[in-house]
Amino acid sequence: MLGKRNLNRPSSSSDDNPYGGSDKAGDGLSQKTNLYIKECVNRYSNSVMDSYQRYASWLKDIERGPTGKEGIVYGLYDINSDGQDCIDAIKKAKGINPELPEAEASADKYASALKEAIKQIKAIYPYYNHEDYKDDGFQRGKEAHPALLAAFRNFEQANKSFNAQVDKLEDQVAQKNLEEFKDDPSRKYDYAVVDTGIKAKKIMKFVSRTEYLQISVEQLQPMIEDFEKSVNELKSAAGKRPLGSLYVSSCDDFLKAAKELMRRVRDKKPFTGIERSWVGTSSGWMVEGSPDKLLHQYNEMVSRRGMSG
Repeated sequence: MLGKRNLNRPSSSSDDNPYGGSDKAGDGLSQKTNLYIKECVNRYSNSVMDSYQRYASWLKDIERGPTGKEGIVYGLYDINSDGQDCIDAIKKAKGINPELPEAEASADKYASALKEAIKQIKAIYPYYNHEDYKDDGFQRGKEAHPALLAAFRNFEQANKSFNAQVDKLEDQVAQKNLEEFKDDPSRKYDYAVVDTGIKAKKIMKFVSRTEYLQISVEQLQPMIEDFEKSVNELKSAAGKRPLGSLYVSSCDDFLKAAKELMRRVRDKKPFTGIERSWVGTSSGWMVEGSPDKLLHQYNEMVSRRGMSG
């Protein structure tokens, strides 16, 4: 998983493929990957995990569940859809070649876990949203907790497995796109878009999978230098593309965040008290040199890649 917060993964938003290149590369592989990302991961993974995190945030003991003695009750977040679009996409993907037994089995488990998680969330959400627990002493909340917690945890595991599979497929599609574009002078920009995506993801993987205090400048700096070289090539190839500047700008922002993190590690600059309280929360992206800010800029970069034109 690339994301730092609650098993999130950086989202891919391109309508064509995960790295903003041509859908020709990989053909069926690209189509299957797109269905998984657009209809499932981007629409539901973070939403369900955010709801789980919200629910757990106000419970003193997640195993025990609500007791009725909580000082603050946040409830949980609702899910805007019923998940059927994801389930249908997974069925459609299964009918597209090539066959990918491991990824397809993981997708099936994800679909099943998603359906149950949404069912449990929607069953109890109005109860907390309308503060009905004030009328029954949390009786219904207590009764709903075991099935709700089981659904959240089952989804958490299915999501982790499915995201790992999708991550592999993204990388395969990206490599195929590089091969398609590398010898075509007219596709220098497309090549640069894919190349910057791959190298940014490499940095993000390294940082997100390494304990902060264990991050090695000797390992990180060459990755940053390699990414910066690709960004410069992207700028040269972008020319006057109307939307290209948006993606180029986001690459610059990611590069800056990566350098800030590298310098903070190199200089052994500790986080202040307020910075420590922000890291790992929705405010973490504002902390210079933090993995949170790097992840935020990475997601901005991926989002703009889909509009890079």
